Amino acid sequence: MSRVDISAVWDRATEFLGDNLATLIPVAVPWIYLPLVVQSALAPLAKTPGPLAIGVQVAAFGLTLVGIWGQLQVLALAIDPARGAGSARAQATAGILPVLVITLVLGIGAILLATPIGIALGVAGVDLQALMRASETGATIPPPAGMTPAIAIFMLVYVVVLLVALLWLTARLLLVNAVLLAEGSWFAAIGRSFALTRGRVLALIGVLLLFAIVSFVATLAAQTVFGAIFALILGGEGPVTIASVLAAALVAIVSTAFTLLSAAFIGKFYVAARAQEAIGTA
Repeated sequence: MSRVDISAVWDRATEFLGDNLATLIPVAVPWIYLPLVVQSALAPLAKTPGPLAIGVQVAAFGLTLVGIWGQLQVLALAIDPARGAGSARAQATAGILPVLVITLVLGIGAILLATPIGIALGVAGVDLQALMRASETGATIPPPAGMTPAIAIFMLVYVVVLLVALLWLTARLLLVNAVLLAEGSWFAAIGRSFALTRGRVLALIGVLLLFAIVSFVATLAAQTVFGAIFALILGGEGPVTIASVLAAALVAIVSTAFTLLSAAFIGKFYVAARAQEAIGTA
């Protein structure tokens, strides 16, 4: 199979976004943007003790599901813009269960791959609960007495290998959701994604790294700048203030834009990979 031209895919993705804004905005605003705003605005309440934190966490989970549903609608439109918003909504509704199931299975697999790190920490005598509390409070934890050079070297090597493996797997599994939507398969989507990304793994890894860095920097910059400006002008005390809500609303614009771009790229890459596959088997 011939290789997919990544530059051409980016061009088609940006062209799709520009040509279909009228269709995408009614999807993105209620199903992607607003859930992000509410999640970000209420996130500080999840750290407060009591039933309120549990309620916020449950609400955040529900909003995450809504956001995934919205992203699947955009992905369906990117694969076939002619289908229209109604058809994309129906396809996203039909595909959200297999997407969640496959995501859960892959997440469990990632946790299992990271299990040796937890075992090594346990052997070294690390108190994981104290470590989590310290990460929240900023406190320092002295090195555990059982941390030997051998364990430290093992953990360092394993983490590096694991990160490389996860990055490679992320690139190979990039098209799983697109396959689930377009082809209606379940676990077979994993193999299909491997087949459709063959020969472009390094290019996709480069795209993933670049996209992650740019989106992280842009989101962090927006959060820092807008948060500081609104806090200076409006002030306020407590975990949720007018300043924090306004900052969350503006930061969500940046996050939504990158979400749309990501879905558009994946959809157009899937279309291009299918086209190259058809040429190769003709």
